[in-house]
Amino acid sequence: MNDGTRPTRPIGTRVMDLLHTAWIGATGQASRTVLASLGIALGVAAYVALSGIAASNQTALLARLDALGANLQVVTPGQDAARQPIPLPQYAPKTIARQPQVEQVGVFDTPPENARIFKNEFVPKSNGNALALSVMRPGALAALGASFAQGHGIDADNEDLPVAVLGSEAAYRLGVTTTGDRILIDDAWYGVIGILDPIPQAQSLDSSVIIGSEYAKAHYPDQSPTISRISAIYVRTKPGDAETLRRMLAHAANFTGTGVTVNAAADLSEARNATDGSLTALGLTIGAIALAVGGMSIANMMIVTVTERRGEIGLRRALGATPGAIRMQFVTEAALLSTLGGFAGILLGAGTAIGVALSTGQPIALDWTSLPTAWCAAILVGALAGIHPASRAARLTPTAALRGD
Repeated sequence: MNDGTRPTRPIGTRVMDLLHTAWIGATGQASRTVLASLGIALGVAAYVALSGIAASNQTALLARLDALGANLQVVTPGQDAARQPIPLPQYAPKTIARQPQVEQVGVFDTPPENARIFKNEFVPKSNGNALALSVMRPGALAALGASFAQGHGIDADNEDLPVAVLGSEAAYRLGVTTTGDRILIDDAWYGVIGILDPIPQAQSLDSSVIIGSEYAKAHYPDQSPTISRISAIYVRTKPGDAETLRRMLAHAANFTGTGVTVNAAADLSEARNATDGSLTALGLTIGAIALAVGGMSIANMMIVTVTERRGEIGLRRALGATPGAIRMQFVTEAALLSTLGGFAGILLGAGTAIGVALSTGQPIALDWTSLPTAWCAAILVGALAGIHPASRAARLTPTAALRGD
């Protein structure tokens, strides 16, 4: 029977009121706010800084392994039953370049036979210097990751000109110390336009003199069909299983998958993959530990806060606040403290990681896209850490809380 009175129900809390109350509680005492936020700030800063430093070290190490040929495959002609070379199809470079795992392709053609290389015409022809002549197409040295001590390489603008690039050992033996000099190859003069640094992933090129393919075919017309044959294709690939990449390149170079030899630094490739996986796992572990430490700091501070604010809790309960409202207030306070501490930690950690990378000369490899995720993770950890103290606060009865105060 309706007696005209409204049924009583617990007093609820609006979202804005909850946020306002939590903000006042979280920032009411500056020292407590700083100490509570400091734990999560240091945790997030440690995560961001250590993961950024580890990523920089990882990038530098992987780049070094790549420079040594960890992701370099060499496609060369195979041999038939009579041990005679089987020419690679002319379509091989293009079909290889279309493969999704391939980043760069460099092509070397077959050099002229019995080419002789000297500093000048005064060197006796009987004096050999054990130098080899290589013939490249534009882009071949880029695929190798070769760097220049001086000058530049052969490209589409000069491949039909009498110019040469010297390997580091070839330059030493010829006595060439600067670009602009010239050398003699089979009674023809070539201008030196580049001197290479040592190439550990293709050491045979260190003692080679490299000329352009188009000029070689024009200058040796009687050997042009032979020079046009591909002698080696250097393929820079993305990280992956060496055996899978080898099979993929063999079929791309020749649709039958035969008559092709693919060599790779398999040990280096496996070492690269193992190193990448280990360092990534290390970074994730460091992050988890750092966030856990920050969460414990928040939990400890919130327990102290609940003890200090028993009187406030009792008064709110006496005025009609439900245990759920008290619980949500303290969980929200913990989340707000984590928000402040997480933001400060990201700034501190990112600055530290960048500073260390710059001071050590390593690349800055901080994953900027992961910083919002780290911030959200810090807020979640803080909220979870506040559940237990909030539950303790919610269980206090008004009389017990006021009596304790």
